[in-house]
Amino acid sequence: MLISYLLLSLVLFLFCFFKRWHLFCWLSYSVFLVCFLAIIPLPGEDKVKYTAPTQVVFRFDEHRFIQLTGYGCQGRMYYIDEQKQIYYELARHSAEVLTEPFAHMPEDYIFIPLNDYSAIDFSQDGGRSFETIHIETYENMGSYQPTYNTVENIVIMNNQLFFNDKNRGVFRSPKPLGSGFAVLSATNEKYLASHRQYKGYRWTDQPQTMPAMPTYYTGWHRWQCDPSLKQPITVYNRYAPLIKLQAQLRHLLGAADEVKHEKETN
Repeated sequence: MLISYLLLSLVLFLFCFFKRWHLFCWLSYSVFLVCFLAIIPLPGEDKVKYTAPTQVVFRFDEHRFIQLTGYGCQGRMYYIDEQKQIYYELARHSAEVLTEPFAHMPEDYIFIPLNDYSAIDFSQDGGRSFETIHIETYENMGSYQPTYNTVENIVIMNNQLFFNDKNRGVFRSPKPLGSGFAVLSATNEKYLASHRQYKGYRWTDQPQTMPAMPTYYTGWHRWQCDPSLKQPITVYNRYAPLIKLQAQLRHLLGAADEVKHEKETN
């Protein structure tokens, strides 16, 4: 039908042009343009592409959590406190999630071990700043390094870090008093007992077992991550307004069904 309109308007335009009927010439030319715009193919359409997903991999409570952006549960990691408006970048591109049981009371001291347990990202001010501290491994039997193959459980409560290593028992940080920081096992503490740095209240009451989380703890007991997650984004066609106009012209010319206005989405 549109092709018939197009040819008819063209014939009328040529006829009026040779007859010098200027008014009818412009009218027929306008009809020709409308028909041409209604029939010409327009390029492109909306496309869906996929980008690195962003997901919460650990939650301390309803407003404090760790967020990861990347494929395969590896990428950029942030500590976020929405209530205090804290957004701290822990790693730019290479952070990985922990797989062992992990529970962390939402306190001022924050401990986030690297996934190979070679070091710990540690904050004393509620996540406003972090520093990286390596785990002490000095023992009278030589050095020892906990790994993801030996660490069985991690608990952070009362501003102290505890983790259970199947070869060396419970490792813990000192009570949050004084300067300096270390994570030691019972064997470490015995070996370092003569050192002034490891004497006193900060290192008393070495636990033999892992502490139990209180019943009012509302955070997660394990990191969570979907390695297959993909985040879709819609790349909108720049010709969309022209496509919509063309559909309206076709409807006016009786060559298409009524244009249905899609519901707007964010």
